[in-house]
Amino acid sequence: MSSYIVKYIANRVLKDNQWNRLGVEDPYYEYIPLDAEGKRTKKVKRRVPDGLSKNDISVLEAIKQKAYRYDIWFNVAGVQFGWSSIVGFVPVVGQLLATYWSLTILVTARGLDDGLPFDLHLLFLMNIVIDFVLGLIPIVGNLVEIGYKANSRNFLLLEKHLLRVGQKNMGIIEPNEVRSNFLNDKVGPVVEETILPGTIKAGEHLKHFVSDQYHSIQKLKVRPGTAASGSPTTVTSPETVHHLEVEDDAKSIKSVNSLNSNLKKYPVASEKLD
Repeated sequence: MSSYIVKYIANRVLKDNQWNRLGVEDPYYEYIPLDAEGKRTKKVKRRVPDGLSKNDISVLEAIKQKAYRYDIWFNVAGVQFGWSSIVGFVPVVGQLLATYWSLTILVTARGLDDGLPFDLHLLFLMNIVIDFVLGLIPIVGNLVEIGYKANSRNFLLLEKHLLRVGQKNMGIIEPNEVRSNFLNDKVGPVVEETILPGTIKAGEHLKHFVSDQYHSIQKLKVRPGTAASGSPTTVTSPETVHHLEVEDDAKSIKSVNSLNSNLKKYPVASEKLD
């Protein structure tokens, strides 16, 4: 009975799919069926979708290399993991570095000829956030993160999107059939045309405000050679100090000579001093 329960959980919870798969598809290889039922498969290199421009192919290949390096570079006892999983074991710093790598994939994906659809932006970010949160859980979260492979998931999302883009370029489907949904048709344009420009403008205003405040503070600081009250201070050079010392010595010698001459004039006073 217990073995049946374990098999059931393994088939349901650990079943391969886009959301809970513990062995996300390899960005470099895919399995093609050799029979109608799909029981026999063959491992081959992933094919680039037909109909893509050179730029889109370049973007896809760049993300493929990054996803493979970050998620599936190593293979130990059948477990595939990459550099993101290794640095993720370093508290805080490692997870921040892995998240930065994932964000570079998102930035690269934005270089497509037609841009990255708004809903794919959200899906990319969702995978990155899930991966980041998992990495914050000590040990267990890092182990689950090895199976989640956010970068490979994002590559697969992009590849499926570019498959439709290639079909559009070849005239198989209409442009509005590539990725038509509420987010891309209604929300995306509002974000691109209104929210994003407004955010950039607000950022510029904030930048100028901070810059002005910084320069104002710099002006209020005490300048070199000026006292806190604002009155200039006298800076004495080593040559001046030496000259003053010589003058003091000369005055001292003159005073001694004057005292000796006075003693000679008044010998009684000299005897009393003796």
